[in-house]
Amino acid sequence: MKKLILLVCFLMVSSFGYSQILEENFDYTLGDSLTQHGWVAFSGTGVPLVVTSPGLTYTDYAGSGIGLSTMVVNGSGSRQDVYKSFTSSQSSGSIYTSMMINVTTAPTTDDYFAAYLPSTSTTLFNGRLYVKDDGAGNISFGISKTTSGSGAIVYGPATFTTGVTYVLVLKYTFNIGSTTDDEVTLYAFDGAIPATEPVSAYAGPVGGTATDLADIDRFALRQAGSALTVTVDGIYTETSWNNSVLPVELASFTSTVSNRDVTLNWSTASELNNSGFEIERSSDNVWTKVGNVNGNGTSSIVNNYSYTDRNLATGSYSYRLKQVDFNGNFEYFNLNNEVNIGTPSAYALSQNYPNPFNPSTTINFDLPTDGNVSLKLYDMSGKEVATLVNEVRAAGYYSVNFNASQLTSGVYFYSISADNFTATKKMLLVK
Repeated sequence: MKKLILLVCFLMVSSFGYSQILEENFDYTLGDSLTQHGWVAFSGTGVPLVVTSPGLTYTDYAGSGIGLSTMVVNGSGSRQDVYKSFTSSQSSGSIYTSMMINVTTAPTTDDYFAAYLPSTSTTLFNGRLYVKDDGAGNISFGISKTTSGSGAIVYGPATFTTGVTYVLVLKYTFNIGSTTDDEVTLYAFDGAIPATEPVSAYAGPVGGTATDLADIDRFALRQAGSALTVTVDGIYTETSWNNSVLPVELASFTSTVSNRDVTLNWSTASELNNSGFEIERSSDNVWTKVGNVNGNGTSSIVNNYSYTDRNLATGSYSYRLKQVDFNGNFEYFNLNNEVNIGTPSAYALSQNYPNPFNPSTTINFDLPTDGNVSLKLYDMSGKEVATLVNEVRAAGYYSVNFNASQLTSGVYFYSISADNFTATKKMLLVK
């Protein structure tokens, strides 16, 4: 079962219930202080943390393109530190905080810009998150459980660069027991975010001998004294790593052919924030939107969808669904098989559509065998006013678009002649 739009805002599968305990997309007015939107200033009286622009984007990340961002700027003088509380304190299991990060400048010394806090203190920073310049223009991210003297700082490889958006996932694990230390782990991504927690981390796990916290209740952003500028966006804290609650979990996508019509059927096992589907068709590697079907928003039940693409010409076609959420994020589902429209079993001339029309209309006709075809248009007096087709054509389904902008309003007749088959139908031009 293929899934659409990998979200790192990890949610529990059972009962479609949420394991999310913090969400921050900075979807506020540019320049607002974070303290206007649920963040609490707890240290520093100088430069505040505010809403900055633009917001960050990252393919398949939950918070991509939502709202704006904030910028942690370290430097001289007093600078504000802030935290945002979880919806519930955590004292067991693991918690995961994911975020988009774009580093403008990084220090060559150790300094952290984010961490966890317990419910009882604003000085016990655990699960500290660092960024560092290796002196050669490359950056790496690091973690420590508490201070550098208690478990040390551990950095991952210096394979990242400034000016590029990455996704980091900071994990804190409570290891209950007097002989087992809590641990901090860091995952860093510059590509697809895996559906399950990787076996190997970018950095850590890091333990240490410092006293373990009784709980973790807050996520903090910290502005310190080193030369560091980091844009942060799309912060999510969850109690599990699970991407099962995606905007759309597609269960099936099939097609059926009836003469020159193709019906697409698909079903979703679950949906989140699903605005709808755009149906796209290609016959020459050029994709064209042919229709739209509304989604069901957020749903934990199976939903069935259908769309019929009508009056196709003979040939081979590919189809795909472009699923779009209410934030404008999208992902594609491709139909696994190619759809073939064959040849008809009998001659036919269809009624033009639309009818009445102004100024364009479409005429369909069917040819079961190869041969010369003549399709002409006449006015009420029987005078020929246009020749639409006059050539040899192979057997197949055909469509002809006719623009009558040069004709006056009135009743017209169109007639086909092919082999021993003739037929005439009436159309109405209304200007």
